[in-house]
Amino acid sequence: MKKTHLYDEHKKLGAKFTEFSGWEMPVQYTSIIDEHNAVRTNVGMFDTSHMGTFIITGDNSEKFLNYVTLGNMSGLSDKKARYSMILNEEGGVKDDIIVYKFGSEYMIVVNAGNLDKDFAWLNAYRPQNINLKNVSSEIALIAVQGPKTADILQSISETEIRSIKYFTVSELKLKDINVDFCRIARTGYTGEDGFEIFISKEQISNLWEKLISLSAKPCGLGCRDTLRLEACMPLHGHEIDENINPIDAGFQKTINWDNDFIGKNKLLFLKDKPLRKSIAFECLSGIARNGNEVFSDGKKIGYVTSGSFSPTFKKAIGMALVDADIQSDNLEVVIYNNKRKIKIVSKPFYKRQK
Repeated sequence: MKKTHLYDEHKKLGAKFTEFSGWEMPVQYTSIIDEHNAVRTNVGMFDTSHMGTFIITGDNSEKFLNYVTLGNMSGLSDKKARYSMILNEEGGVKDDIIVYKFGSEYMIVVNAGNLDKDFAWLNAYRPQNINLKNVSSEIALIAVQGPKTADILQSISETEIRSIKYFTVSELKLKDINVDFCRIARTGYTGEDGFEIFISKEQISNLWEKLISLSAKPCGLGCRDTLRLEACMPLHGHEIDENINPIDAGFQKTINWDNDFIGKNKLLFLKDKPLRKSIAFECLSGIARNGNEVFSDGKKIGYVTSGSFSPTFKKAIGMALVDADIQSDNLEVVIYNNKRKIKIVSKPFYKRQK
């Protein structure tokens, strides 16, 4: 399995590891609940260096991105970020991504398991005057998340951290760490306030240790999953995949219908009549898991895409993909061959106080 540049640091901290998309990643250090609560109340940080990072440059970069993603990158201002998706020809989601504009270049972050696939796909559609570079092996990425994150980062930064707005990216100048490449974005995957830092791989250990000394708690993939589920953020391979389109998955607002993008023709047939819809639910008993079947009045209508125990709300929650025309509230999920009642609730489960 692949290892990130922080692997030795994780070993020192006694992390428990798991395989994730071909990487050996920390799933937890203390406990999932402990780490989850640290992000909700203080500061937690994640090694996300397994994610892929691409740099795109060239005079027609906007036009290229408008075609290979479903968002309008022509409307993206300098130092701003946009959540978007790469689709296949059938309208299925190859990956969900974040695109950052930085001067004359675009920086794209893709999911670890889709890195090679995404790079090959973008290259296949890339015009000759567009430069596409995979810098994933040259930089490290950590996510620092939680209500006190800005204060901790400000103490080690010359850059004005608190003034960085949501979905904005900036150069990051650290007080005691000299680096060739360092950027910070106010983005994340936890539903909490926080930042993601892109830094030269040679200096990631120094930054990691410095943040630990300032009370940032190392967190693993276990609580990253419970945090994103509470915020109803999708996980590729669960809420979205190549057989699930963004309309059925509930992301119609991300689509820019004015552009001619890959997969658009298929989506036009579903624009006003989706076949499925994504719902959030609470379990009245038991804990639903990915793949559990969902029934309505005895008829199978879909399946659970993600399910877990919520440390914040101390109840079992989940998301499911079900028939779009379902009207009944009498829903059940099959857990260990037993049907258990569930209750549909509004998304997201958790929304931070601003």
